[in-house]
This record gives sequence, C-alpha cells and structure tokens, in this order.
Amino acid sequence: MAVGSVSVWVVNPLVWLWITSRLQSTQARIGPYVLMLAGITGTAIVGAKVLAWLNRRYGEVTGTTPTVHVILPWRRSVRGGRSQERETDGRLPVSVLDVVMIASVAVAVVALALWFIVVKPAPPGVGPGGAKH
Repeated sequence: MAVGSVSVWVVNPLVWLWITSRLQSTQARIGPYVLMLAGITGTAIVGAKVLAWLNRRYGEVTGTTPTVHVILPWRRSVRGGRSQERETDGRLPVSVLDVVMIASVAVAVVALALWFIVVKPAPPGVGPGGAKH
C-alpha cells in the first residue's frame, strides 16, 4: 500500500508528463495537455481502486477489520469532559489505508517544501539577470 500510494503521487504524473512530452511538437497544442489531465485523473482513479482492493485483501488475510484504533484530532470533541468511551461513538473507523495515504501526503508536502527551500526555483522567464523583456 505504501508503494502504491507513493506511485499515485509521484510515478503517475511523471509517466504522463513523459508520454505527453513525446507527443508535443515545437508548436503548442491543447491535445497533449488534455491527454495528460485525463491520463493522470484516470490512472489515479485506477490506483485508488487498487489500493482499496489491497486494503480489503489485507483485512481478509489477517482476518481482522483493517482498522487502526486512532482518534484523529479533527474527529475529537472540542467540548471538555467527554469520556473516552463516548469519544468513539458514531465515528468512522480509520483504516490502514487511511494512515498510509495521510503519511504519503505528508511526505509529499515536506518534500515539496524542502525542494522550494533548497532549490529555490525561479519563475519562468526570470533568470539570474532579472526579468527578460
């Protein structure tokens, strides 16, 4: 599931960027961009279905409900004095897939932030000599 979640965030867009870069000629056309958007979306949907199947299969193999007993902060009551027993009433369970996907999104956000801090990319058309006219 961890490899699948990373591939949805990293491999999927890179593959579609590579495919559409091979289709792009010197003159810009809208077709490859539409293909890239549709391809990334379609592949992400298929990847999500595969990850959901893996989550169900994990539950079948282990013989347990694939849940983790964690009460996420945004699911907790903001009112004081609630018991731990009542805290979980009516809540949706947190599956292993939920934890894996949240972790992969957190890694992706940290990696993007580090890239901006370390690489400091310049906007298109702006180089070391300032704006091009």
